[in-house]
This record gives sequence, C-alpha cells and structure tokens, in this order.
Amino acid sequence: MARGRGRGRLSTRLMNVCLAALCRGGSLARAESVLVDAIRLGLPPDVVTYNTLLAAHCRAAGLEAGLAVIDRMREAGVDPDAVTYNSLMAGAARRGLPIHALDLFDEMLRAGIAPDSWSYNTLMHCLFRSGHPEDAYRVFADMAEKGIAPCDTTYNTLLDGLFRAGYALNAYRMFRYLQRTGLPVGIVTYNTMINGLCRSGKVGYARMVLRELGGTEHAPNVVTHTTVMKCCFRYGRFEQGLDTFLSLLDRGYISDAFPYCTVISALVKKGRMEEANTYCDLMIKNGSRLDSVCYNTLIHLRCQEGKLDDAFELVSMMEEGGLESDEYTFAILVNGLCKMGHIEAAEKQLCYMEISGMQSNVVAYNCLVAALCKSQEVDAAIRLLHCMKLKDNFTYTSLVHGLCKVGRYHMASKFLRICLHEGNDVLTSAKRAVIAGLRSSGFKNDVRKVRVALKMAKLLQP
Repeated sequence: MARGRGRGRLSTRLMNVCLAALCRGGSLARAESVLVDAIRLGLPPDVVTYNTLLAAHCRAAGLEAGLAVIDRMREAGVDPDAVTYNSLMAGAARRGLPIHALDLFDEMLRAGIAPDSWSYNTLMHCLFRSGHPEDAYRVFADMAEKGIAPCDTTYNTLLDGLFRAGYALNAYRMFRYLQRTGLPVGIVTYNTMINGLCRSGKVGYARMVLRELGGTEHAPNVVTHTTVMKCCFRYGRFEQGLDTFLSLLDRGYISDAFPYCTVISALVKKGRMEEANTYCDLMIKNGSRLDSVCYNTLIHLRCQEGKLDDAFELVSMMEEGGLESDEYTFAILVNGLCKMGHIEAAEKQLCYMEISGMQSNVVAYNCLVAALCKSQEVDAAIRLLHCMKLKDNFTYTSLVHGLCKVGRYHMASKFLRICLHEGNDVLTSAKRAVIAGLRSSGFKNDVRKVRVALKMAKLLQP
C-alpha cells in the first residue's frame, strides 16, 4: 500500500512537471487536457497542479480566469496556499487592479494563510504601479511589523516604486541606507537606481552610481549600459551614448536587437543615415531576433532615406514572420509617403489601416492632414478631419496654418474656435496668423470672436 501511495505522489509530481512545461510554452489547452486525462487515470492533482494552471490562466486571460481555477481547487478538495494568492495578486497587478489585490490579501489573511515576502512584494508592486505610493509604503511597514524579512526584490520594488511616484531623492537616500547597513545591493538594484535616476533627469547622480558599480564585485551588464546609453541620447549627450554602445559591442554584451534599435533611432534623428545603415546591417548580420519595435525602427530608417520600396519589403518580412503592423508602422508609412509626395498612396494606406481595425491612429491622420495642407488641398484636409474620430493640437494647427496660407482666414478662425471648444489648442504662430489675416481682410467681428474664445480657453485651463 505504501508503495502505491509513493507511485501516486511520484506520478503527480511528474504530471506537474509536464503541466508546467506546457504552460510555459503557451499550450494551456493541452495542459488542461493532460490534467483531465490524469484525473481519469486516478492521479490526484495537488495544490502545485492547480497553482501552475492558475498562474498560466492569470497570465493568458486575466484575474477572472485565475479565480475560476480556485473554485475548481475547492471542488477537488485542495486548499489554496500562499502561492495561490500570490499568483492571483500578480494577476491583479498586471491588470492595474489595486482594490482586487488588497481584497485578495485580506481574503488570504481571513483564511489563515500566512503571507510571505512575495505576497508583500506583489502587493507593493501593484500599489506603486497603480499610483498609490503611500499605501505601498504602509504595506512595507506592515511587513516589518509582522517580522517578515525583506529580500532583494522587496527593496528593488520600493526603489522602483519611489522613482515612478516622483520621489527620486527619497529613492536615492534609501539606496544609501541599504549600502550603509550592509543590506543586499546587487546588480538589479544598481540597474534600478541608474534607470530611475536617468528617467528623473538626474544624470549626474546616475553617473555617480555607475562609477560606484564599476568598483564593486558586480560587473555592469547589458541592461546597465543600455540604460546609460538611452539616458545620454535623451539628454543630448550623443557622443557619450554612442561610446557606450561601442563599448557594448567591444565587450560582446549585445545579445538582442534593442541596443541596436536605440542607437539607430538616435542616428536617424541626427541625420547620420550612413552610420544608421551600418548598424542596421550589423544587427541583421549578427542574427538578432527582430520584434515589431525593431522592424518599425528599420522601416522608419528606410522612409527617412526615401527608400519606400525597401520599407514596404520590411513590412512584408515582418508580417511573414508572424508579426502584425501596429499603429506606429502605419504612421511611419503614411508619413514617408506624404514626404515623398505620394498623397494618394498615403490615403490608400489609411484605408488599409482602417480595414485592419485601427481607426484611431491620430498620428497617421495628422501626417496626411499636414501633407494636404502643404500642397494647398485644404478642402481635402477638412474632409479628412471630419472623418477622424480623434483630433489633437497638431491636427488643428496644420489645418489652421493651411487655411491661412491660402487666404481663407474666416474658415481658419472657425476651426480655431472649434479646436478651443473641444479642449485642444494650436501653436501660437497659428493664432497670430489667424488674427493678422482677419484684420487684414477686415473681419473685425471674427477677430473679437477669436479673442473671446482664446480668453475662455485660458480661463478653463486646469
């Protein structure tokens, strides 16, 4: 009898390994089928079985799917544990549902299940990401009161959360506190600090932490260098960013396409197309796996060079590889076509975009509105504007400028007032052009209406 029970436990363990592998591979339906077959053969599922499925369902379909697995657990007589609730709270965090995460934490306590450090870490992460830093910090204080020792992830979650909440100096002080007290400060912590300081514009602090990292036992990795590179490009330190990228290449750190795309985008913005092409070719030669962001970067590069055939060939390659064109792809293509004067082709691209189910791509529409106005086809631009579900400042600025250029100041003032009424705005140069044009044309009443609309819009600003 004992041998039979041992075989049952072993079989359940093997089944759990199989389920975990299927879930990691995205074969959730097959995993469920294996479970059904195992139960039919008399293999008893345990809490690990259901926790594996619950976590996979939460990732694939959201919190509700995970909660449905808990009901199945209870029906099978299997009690949830801390891992069960941690997975559910992680599902709530991914969907930005802090109230649900707190409710799950309370339910776990009422069920007599003691939360572990991951329970607290997950709840803190959810609260920080959802814009509740004070509540997240109270969770950290409660963790200390309960005598649960924080781990590396706890402190990294705190630091990242403080940066996201805008408390960069508080995060920096906490980092120094960790160093002084000998608490764990690993490469992830250093990367969190460098990334957070860069995002907060505190480049000097970030470089100081990077120098300190060089003097520790932790070697800077690709994440560290890529973060510094992005920061340099963002704050106009282009040559430093390029040197960082080259050091990544020299040390053999680059294993994916992201650093390449970062430097290619920066080079394109600088107009250094030949260098951008060189790194583009090197990226492809090194066999870096391209995602939609990489393809969009390459398509943008080709459009900037006026090589539209190459751009559309890249779109075909992307779609053949199983990736779909997104709103950035369409915006890049429409902009590229407009710059080359292919207005009709740009309009067809917009139609194709709508057929694909993307009808609110305001950037793509704005490119075509601007192109139509530039070619003085303002009536076509007006018709296009009326078709747009979403409009922004750039939409109206292009149209107002376009109407002023062809001397249609009365119509320009009308659209300026509509723009202000909708809560949008236009560039100061467009406002001046409208008022100056109305005055020169003798539309004094329209000048008064525009001035009133501008004052009202200023009063209503938050």
